[in-house]
Amino acid sequence: MAERPRAAARAADPDARAFEVSAPVRADLAGGTLDLWPLNCLHPGSITVNVALRRGIRLRVTAGAAPRGRIRHLAPGRAPVELSRRDARRRLVAAVGFHFVPDGGFAVEVLEQPPLGSGLGGSSALAVALARGCLALGGRRLATGRIVPVLRDLEARVLGVPTGVQDYLPALLGGALAIHLEPGGERVERLPLDASWIAARLLVVYSGVAHASGMVNWDVYRSRVDGERRVARALDAIAAAARACRAALLAGNERAVGAAIAAEWRARRALAPAVSTPAVDAILAAGLAAGADAAKACGAGGGGSVLFWTRPDRRVAVRAAVLAAAPRRAAEVGGGPASAGARVTRTGSRRHGAAGAGETR
Repeated sequence: MAERPRAAARAADPDARAFEVSAPVRADLAGGTLDLWPLNCLHPGSITVNVALRRGIRLRVTAGAAPRGRIRHLAPGRAPVELSRRDARRRLVAAVGFHFVPDGGFAVEVLEQPPLGSGLGGSSALAVALARGCLALGGRRLATGRIVPVLRDLEARVLGVPTGVQDYLPALLGGALAIHLEPGGERVERLPLDASWIAARLLVVYSGVAHASGMVNWDVYRSRVDGERRVARALDAIAAAARACRAALLAGNERAVGAAIAAEWRARRALAPAVSTPAVDAILAAGLAAGADAAKACGAGGGGSVLFWTRPDRRVAVRAAVLAAAPRRAAEVGGGPASAGARVTRTGSRRHGAAGAGETR
């Protein structure tokens, strides 16, 4: 097989270039799914509103830590593997790594990541962090407008379903964004909001119920392209709610933000049965009963993370109620909003893949 566990540790070149990269994930307040082309074309005025979250992806790339033509991949709780170009059709790390560094010959060590299936755009944040790390290895830079379509297309190839753009932009830019989905491409508006104002009102919790956003989105995509009127009406309502959410955020109207998020979730639930589950419904209901103004699943739904918009004086009570109603492995996604996007730091020469990290000498 092209992908195989390593039986022995490989010492990195002591003079190897190594870079640590961090990239935020996101919470989508309103307008998700509309970023899948051509849904935005079918629903003029589509926007997606999201907020970058500080707790995201952190990884290290090290040049010279794998043979030429290979990428050595280390992830928490997994045995190290070597990836070849043949893995690029089914493994995102291989797809992104070999696109930006065709000859390979480097290692990727994931140091921190959200739970798989968290609904926070973690795979896209991983792609952003890896792309920035690969560019740093070659001493190159690439504008956001050029990185996003490349990563979108690579991830679509790996997943085998259409992918959108909203997850890459918070990872690259940080902050609160309104992504205007216009003919010819997206226009990104950075919303001038105080991070502490958002943090006091936004609660994001990993529900402990994993999901597969690609397949949920694919069901919606296929139904809309097939002309299903129910889905078209729901997407129209989602677009209207997203526009209302943007306007309320710019006005600093917390009640109107909550009303827009609630309207978005009502419309989203009409898209497909898989958008919610009884477990997710119970968690959302607990937060609303404790005083939250609005609640919804993040991403395509079906599990993953959930968010609550609440008055600051109710946030503690909402958090307690939500965690009490969720499975044991549920947890708040802490850290608050991230004002900046992906950061790259040169770490200098260092030993990579030392014995004891799932390897034997």
